[in-house]
Amino acid sequence: MKNNLIRGIFLILSFFVFFMQNSQAETVQIKAVASVSYESSGLFSSKPPKGTEAAAVKIAKNAAWKKYISSFSDEKRNSYDVVKSSILSRLDDFIIGHRVIDKLVNKDSKTLTVQIRVEIDDSAVQSKIYKTTAKGSESEVYFTWIFVTRAQDSVKKYQDRITNMSKSEKGNSTVEKTNVSDTSIVMSDQTSSTSKRSTGGSTVSKRDKVSWVKLSSKEINSEMTRALVNAGYEAIEYGDIQSEEECGGRNKTVEEVQDEFVAETDLSSQTTKGIKKTAKRCDIKFTAIGTLDILKQNIDPSSGLVDVYVSVTAKVYDTSKRFAKTVASVGPVQYHGLGPEEPVARNNALSKAAKKAAESIINQLRARGSH
Repeated sequence: MKNNLIRGIFLILSFFVFFMQNSQAETVQIKAVASVSYESSGLFSSKPPKGTEAAAVKIAKNAAWKKYISSFSDEKRNSYDVVKSSILSRLDDFIIGHRVIDKLVNKDSKTLTVQIRVEIDDSAVQSKIYKTTAKGSESEVYFTWIFVTRAQDSVKKYQDRITNMSKSEKGNSTVEKTNVSDTSIVMSDQTSSTSKRSTGGSTVSKRDKVSWVKLSSKEINSEMTRALVNAGYEAIEYGDIQSEEECGGRNKTVEEVQDEFVAETDLSSQTTKGIKKTAKRCDIKFTAIGTLDILKQNIDPSSGLVDVYVSVTAKVYDTSKRFAKTVASVGPVQYHGLGPEEPVARNNALSKAAKKAAESIINQLRARGSH
């Protein structure tokens, strides 16, 4: 009875930690420090006057925001510069909240120093970038994609093959020795021997053999659609294009492409070429091809929750002309998700990876001035 109660409490705490972590999945927390000088409020008072702490917190908020912006990739920074003035004019709309962690009053120098933790709504910032940069588009820009979600089914490891070699060499040498005395001269031969041993070898390592299984790609499809629509693109899944006879009815279907990705490390050049041609025939401007690889799970030591990593790799091609050229790429980069069970952790990791991949693609295209 007691064990069941303890187990129940542990599960409740695990779900609580999991909920708290995922409720902040769309936000970023940053610490910042600021100091302000003040004048004493009275002749016999050394306390900071009213409003001093508020002034220090405001400076610290701005410092935290600068640290947040400094973490942007070059592509996201270029997109942010377009909406920078608009965001800064109402910064509190993007800062969810703050908490004063510590404060220190130096009575000698009459300064107040505060340390705060600021929580920033990263999703709101990205949405603002999408909506602002999408305005003014005069023509429809079609975007399609095909992503494969696959999980490690088994990993075959090979031991290193070690080869040792040794070589021995022996040699004799003769030295003539002469002894001279008052009555005689004696000559004799003395033989000395030397030996030499050389060792060496080699180690051959064989790469682990990984087999994959195919999983649903609904997370990346959903995130790509949302991100592209918010950014002003016309989003069309590759399956809808391939099924049209005039576009590429004879080329590989989505399921066939996914099966090839699972069986091989990468797509064949013929398959990739077929995808690009299919997109071009239906006047698709951009085509993305990529994978979301679900790696083996672990247990997070701090929370005890299941921790799953997802590795994302993708390339985006401009397929509007005769020869497709690469205009954006993602990864390989890894994201992880936590959960009380493996399926929950896997879905959280996939959602995060899909969201970040879609954002990276859009920001890179924005930086290039595409659309």
